[in-house]
Amino acid sequence: MPVLIVAPKRDTAAQNIARELIRLRAFQPVPGRSGELLQDGDIFLKHVDSDGAYTESLGVDIRFDAVIFASRHESESSESCLTVHWTGNSTGRADFGGQPKALSLADPPRMRAALMALDEARELGKLDYAVSLEATHHGPTGLDAPTLFIEIGSSEREWNDPPAAVAVAKAIWKAATGRVQGKVAVGFGGGHYCNKHCIALRDNGFAFGHILSKYFFEEYDEAVVRMAFKRTLGDCRTAVIDWKGVRGSDRAKLLDILKKMGVEIVRV
Repeated sequence: MPVLIVAPKRDTAAQNIARELIRLRAFQPVPGRSGELLQDGDIFLKHVDSDGAYTESLGVDIRFDAVIFASRHESESSESCLTVHWTGNSTGRADFGGQPKALSLADPPRMRAALMALDEARELGKLDYAVSLEATHHGPTGLDAPTLFIEIGSSEREWNDPPAAVAVAKAIWKAATGRVQGKVAVGFGGGHYCNKHCIALRDNGFAFGHILSKYFFEEYDEAVVRMAFKRTLGDCRTAVIDWKGVRGSDRAKLLDILKKMGVEIVRV
């Protein structure tokens, strides 16, 4: 089924990743699209004028099974990293696109495929990059398909690093064309980079939909907890909690609603 890869024109990393995808695959222009929409079988690649987090409309009259954004990653630490995450805003703030308290659809086997492909690329290419899941954050939230970001971070040096662009291009292709099955779960707690959830994916066979970090509990809302399960595909009935990554009082509130929902609770 069709999958769309999105490469924002003003994003240096995204454009470098897109060039590698075009070099590695057999993308050809779709007639009548002025070169902005390319196609290789069921996989489409589109260059957009908007920043990725603010791309709430695709301008393509095709229903996609997933939308995958090639993107830069920025952080204060400027650490060299390759990251992957679903989109959404778990609180009443929407500082970087999307709507407040809104989550995109998530298709866990695609994110599992992406992270495992990044791990493989790092090992085979001897890349000195951290590879990590990120908690759900920023827009877009309005696309009618699971919306995944796969990123190079965290500065101009990494955004323009050809081996990193190749690694992310291959991970995007893996996520677009092959879903790696695992036990579907929603994650809770921990920091932005979800270290415990990364271990659970790699070592314990989990495939994550949304991951709501400890910062979600600053504005805790049961409706968002329920939404995280509803917006995760695959009849998700498991919560993986970074036990020490959630304060005791916040954990008690979370456990109360999870038990009411009849959700399996896994402690990591």
